[in-house]
Amino acid sequence: MARGKSGKPADGIRLSEFEKTSPAKPLPIYVLKGTDPYLLEHGRAHVRKIAIGDADPGLAVLDVLGPDAVLADVMDALRTLPFLAPRRLVVIRDAEEFLEKPARKDDKVRDVLVEYLDAPSPTGTLCLEAASWNTSTTLHKRVVGMGALVLCELADPGSLPGWLMAQARHQHKKKLSAAAAQMLVEHLGTDFASLLSALDALALYAGREEAIEADDVDALVARGHHERVWALCDAAAERNVSRAMELLDAFLAEGMVAPQIIGLLRPTYKQLLRIKALARRTDLPHAMDEARVNYYARDRVRRALAAMSGAHLAAAYQALVDADLQAKTTPNERVVLETLIHRLCLPEALGAVAAGRGSSE
Repeated sequence: MARGKSGKPADGIRLSEFEKTSPAKPLPIYVLKGTDPYLLEHGRAHVRKIAIGDADPGLAVLDVLGPDAVLADVMDALRTLPFLAPRRLVVIRDAEEFLEKPARKDDKVRDVLVEYLDAPSPTGTLCLEAASWNTSTTLHKRVVGMGALVLCELADPGSLPGWLMAQARHQHKKKLSAAAAQMLVEHLGTDFASLLSALDALALYAGREEAIEADDVDALVARGHHERVWALCDAAAERNVSRAMELLDAFLAEGMVAPQIIGLLRPTYKQLLRIKALARRTDLPHAMDEARVNYYARDRVRRALAAMSGAHLAAAYQALVDADLQAKTTPNERVVLETLIHRLCLPEALGAVAAGRGSSE
């Protein structure tokens, strides 16, 4: 790995290595490069830990989407003295659009940030999240020289089945066969959150059995549920709560538990959310090509994307993330699942959360 004059990797540090670091002094800027929400969340959490420690994020963190971010507000937040916290942290997700916004005269936001980093606030930390990152810019040179570029992405896709086998062994005391691990990756791709959710569901499904085999993955994740997942997605798009509840009851009648049901839904909403984002810079067919949508599923994807805005999809995916956590900590799974159905069908019920996390078409 090439290194800059500062001794830091010029092309970034892997997330796993970054999470092991605990510098005595927070850096003025971090860039989290990647697309997987699970890996980005881990990177964001470590930056937050470094910057503000145990302080209340509500008092010390400004977290905004790039398309909605305003340069003046970002600068004010970075330069405002922290309250009941050691620093102020500004997180900008989907930062590419923010960096390319016009600033003053012929400058873009990225040019203003370069000047800011010549004399950064001693109590402010900026964290940019980006799916892609241009290493030929002056801003990149500043990041390498005085901050950190963190690669929140899979270094070797071929290692993912082995990583899943290790997770099954360490987290669940189960032996996940190589064939089962490969089948999970083939079905769910490299979405870490969905893979781990499916692994949780498989561990429950296996019960007292020590091994999780390919047949278990086929029965629980791959076979039979595909049509019902899309039917539930259609019901949510149509805001048909009663139909979605019927489909939920069908899952429960088969003996499935909340983590299993959530694990089936997350990959579909994750894929729709990604395609919606890709379609902002290209046409829908090319977006589906880039997202590797199977031919037979394309009509369903088109129908779902036409019916649900980016804000609806973002709110729905956040509802699934929240429900996954609640299902692991709340004894009444039925309440968790019924709440989830209402949030999937009626995203406006999220109020400020949907407005803050969502994005327009």
